[in-house]
Amino acid sequence: MRERYFRLVGGGIWLAITLVLIAVSAVIWRAHLTNSLQTEVQHTLGSLEKLHGNVMSAFAELRKSATSEPCSPQFIRELQRVAFVPDGLNEFIYAPGGRVTCSTSLRERAAAPEWLGLPDVAGIAHGEMSMWIGKRLDAIGRPDMYGHIVYQEPFAIVVPLQLLAARDIEGTQQQFVISSSSVHHLAGKRGLYRASVAGPGSLSDIRKVACGTNHPYCFAMVDNLPGHLTAMPEIVALVIALLGFYAIAPAAYVRRLIEDYWSFEARFLRTLDSNSVVCSYQPILDIRTGKISGCEVLARWRDLDGSVVSPDTFIDIVAKSGRTLDFTKMIADRAYHELSTALGADTRLQVNFNIFPRDLDCQKLSEVFNAFERDRDRFTVAIEITESDSLDVNHAQAEIETLARKGIRTYVDDFGNGYSNLHRIATLAVHGVKLDRSFAMAPDDSMMARMMVLAIDMMASSGREIVVEGVETQERLDLLAGTNRVAYAQGYLISRPLAIDAFADFLARHQAAAEPAMQAA
Repeated sequence: MRERYFRLVGGGIWLAITLVLIAVSAVIWRAHLTNSLQTEVQHTLGSLEKLHGNVMSAFAELRKSATSEPCSPQFIRELQRVAFVPDGLNEFIYAPGGRVTCSTSLRERAAAPEWLGLPDVAGIAHGEMSMWIGKRLDAIGRPDMYGHIVYQEPFAIVVPLQLLAARDIEGTQQQFVISSSSVHHLAGKRGLYRASVAGPGSLSDIRKVACGTNHPYCFAMVDNLPGHLTAMPEIVALVIALLGFYAIAPAAYVRRLIEDYWSFEARFLRTLDSNSVVCSYQPILDIRTGKISGCEVLARWRDLDGSVVSPDTFIDIVAKSGRTLDFTKMIADRAYHELSTALGADTRLQVNFNIFPRDLDCQKLSEVFNAFERDRDRFTVAIEITESDSLDVNHAQAEIETLARKGIRTYVDDFGNGYSNLHRIATLAVHGVKLDRSFAMAPDDSMMARMMVLAIDMMASSGREIVVEGVETQERLDLLAGTNRVAYAQGYLISRPLAIDAFADFLARHQAAAEPAMQAA
């Protein structure tokens, strides 16, 4: 389930990174298109500037060169010489007062000069020029043609429509306008100029507008991103596939970070505090009196989901982290708070704690169990330490003796499991020894069960109190009582580890039941 969850998380991360890469690529591509569009707009504006300059130059040349009798053959030749200039302007009209009299096409004086009518745009270039937009050229004998007519008394110049035609640029739409007191459409798609002036566009549309500095001509251009995408689906699919491939490595890295962050070890160390530790209390039975004489405090940890985790899962993490003493302090403080609150003031109880061998230091442990030391009338602290090959016997002996003077008892835990040996037990001035549960839990006819009695005899010869863990049957408890050597027993027959309220109830019930039995004995 956990692996499936992280696979789903990894897939989501990969998808998110892929989408981010796609978005970043789209932003970069949009920026590229924006720059390209700006370059194209400026290029086109330069063409407008040039066209405007050609028109102004043509007017100047007409006034300079066409000086003969208006509409005379010589005058027409003078018009034609100006028309030969390779600037795309080759239709010039002589139209005093706006009435077409002759032109490079209409080579004779018109019998009845035709009035061009009211111009579409007047007052161009500080009032010197007027303009007719897309006008039919009937007046100069070109009935099937249209052009823009620019007028400056007494001459008019026909600007061919193709000089302002929108160029074929993939994905774009263009519009040429002339903007004076109002906007007049010259070429391209209508409405682009007004829309572009109104706003910069959307994520899908890029809009650019450019207007001349010395003339009223403007150019608007819109590029459509979806249009580019639909025009090259294979390339888009390939790019997305590549981005998805490039997202695999960072997605795997992020997934590892998340797995590490939410791994049990990281989660445990990140949240380990006095609020997350949980104490369970397993009663210890005095076989001689039948009463509960003490309890062993067993550490648990509450995970983020509320589940309680056993120490087998996290105790090595505590040891590796170097927080062993802090951890024992958390357990001791919580245990004192719970026991002193839940148990009656007349309760007398020995409270056993497991400590790490490295923390066998009287001064440090006195600080850890300071609360219990202040309440010695009710509680006696006993520490259980596992003998190991790293335990310095001389140092341990000195610390155990100093602890004893402070009223803290010491037990060697898990005797018979691992490194423990009788010689060391006899050497160390401990108060007692706890026989490993594997002896008491062994089947009756097993070698371990038979060795249990021998182990008890050996430990008894050292003069230490003997506590047997793992007692689960009445027969095994009776056997221990029959040896007259075992003082205490601990195991599921007596009670499982209990939460504080359940432990207080158990203690009250058991002690009440034990009183009549003691009196009868």
